[in-house]
Amino acid sequence: MKSGRVTALAAVAATSLLLGACQAGSSPEPGPEMGNAVASDSPPATNPAGRVIALPSDYAEVSDMELAGDILGLRSGARLVVGTIADFDAGSATSIEIPDSCADLTATGNTFALACGDEVMLIDAAEPTTVNTITVSEVAPVASASLTGSGELIAGSADADKVAVYRPDRDPEVISVAGPTTQLITVPVDGAPDVAVRTNLPNTTIQDIHWEKKVQGGTLRVGVGIGQIAGGEDGLVVASDTMGDQVAIYTATDVIRLHQTHPVDDSPWGVAWESGRDLALVTSTATNTLAGFSIAQGVPEEQLSLSTIANAHHLVVLPNGTVVIASASGDGLQVIDDLEGA
Repeated sequence: MKSGRVTALAAVAATSLLLGACQAGSSPEPGPEMGNAVASDSPPATNPAGRVIALPSDYAEVSDMELAGDILGLRSGARLVVGTIADFDAGSATSIEIPDSCADLTATGNTFALACGDEVMLIDAAEPTTVNTITVSEVAPVASASLTGSGELIAGSADADKVAVYRPDRDPEVISVAGPTTQLITVPVDGAPDVAVRTNLPNTTIQDIHWEKKVQGGTLRVGVGIGQIAGGEDGLVVASDTMGDQVAIYTATDVIRLHQTHPVDDSPWGVAWESGRDLALVTSTATNTLAGFSIAQGVPEEQLSLSTIANAHHLVVLPNGTVVIASASGDGLQVIDDLEGA
């Protein structure tokens, strides 16, 4: 693990400067060799922690993974495979065909949302063959979409500076934002509507959307090359700075704020929040490692470092604390039932 750290005070000061420089409606232009991050290819894995479930060849290379309750959704090519860990162990997970145009997969409650061209597929995790489709032509081609806890669908365009909000029995509401969308998630906020947070990978930026007020929020640059984001509780967002080799912790309650950053192993990509132990988790593909950081203090403190499968691009945490990692190169599903004992 690399040495060095950023204090909470310095992070807050840096955030204040960025908030002053990056007004709502503006999208910072990336400098030389910034943005468009990709995860480094992994060396062969050595003794991954926990156990590994081999996946069938027709969906072995996982391009996305999300979690609805305790049910996994794996996307691979023109296929979405849905099931519990026991289902994948037994080879009995449910596979459904999806269009090749599909992009990001998200999950809220018991529903997966899959962005596909000019529509979003809403898939019941318990009955994955039950699919409802919402047309999102206002933001086509849609890059990513996420349901709020109260049932609104928020979708971001892959090539237009627009996000749209879809409610039952109401016309869509289109919101101008600071650039196209790469990833969009919704995160619960205590005593308030869920917050929507979007990223722009080419510009390596993160932005909150005040969708209930029909306005965009502020835009901040994430290091030098954002990878993935994942939500936690009360507006918390974990982000990987793939090109800057660090993990960043944001909150997006009233406004997007950077709180903490910390160096990690080379090429961090997959991120998740482990609520049972309040840990920010991040996988680094260049070193086949999973690191866990406590953010209870002013500076993230490393609590664990474990070996992973190769090309560990996707990371989720089940309600019971089990960590599941999916390989983008066919190395299977890594299941870590006990982080402390692994």
